[in-house]
Amino acid sequence: MADDKLPEPAKLPLTPDELKRHNAEWRGGLVQAPPANSYVDPLTPVPLRPTSPLYQQPPLLGPQQPPLFGTPPFAPAPGGPPQDRLKIEPAVLNTAAGRADEIHTAFTKPAAALEEPARAAVTAMAGWDSGDAIKAAHKQWEKQAGTVAGWLAHIAESLRAGARDYSKTNVEIEQSFKGVTRRSGLEGL
Repeated sequence: MADDKLPEPAKLPLTPDELKRHNAEWRGGLVQAPPANSYVDPLTPVPLRPTSPLYQQPPLLGPQQPPLFGTPPFAPAPGGPPQDRLKIEPAVLNTAAGRADEIHTAFTKPAAALEEPARAAVTAMAGWDSGDAIKAAHKQWEKQAGTVAGWLAHIAESLRAGARDYSKTNVEIEQSFKGVTRRSGLEGL
């Protein structure tokens, strides 16, 4: 690769911080990052299908009993903070996405520029174990740097998707209130 491009992986691995947050370091190579426009936590267990006999409640418990497998997904924890406390303007998200693109560009060009010096060192040390080690180290560098570049691009797209979703949600909420009229406090007196 003699240009300023890095080989970005088709599927990004999860970050070590994300794996540690879920106490799932052992799943590092098994779980892939979700698409940029997804809000799904990839380490959340998949609920059983409602048709599964393990998921269905026994008929004697009745509907007032809690579900067998904890709280339903996306339900706030009892006594926890409300789920809608973070609100960010779409312009801020788009600006952050632009900054992530700038960091991507500033990172990938110098990171990819190491190929020529590495190739020259490998050629100069042909037949030596050091030459093979430099070649292996450069291959690993390109893989890791490509993953970093992929994450930077993923972060930028995620921020843009979040900004689009804010706008789309605001428009849908406004449209849902079009037919609602405000009642007067004097009504019915």
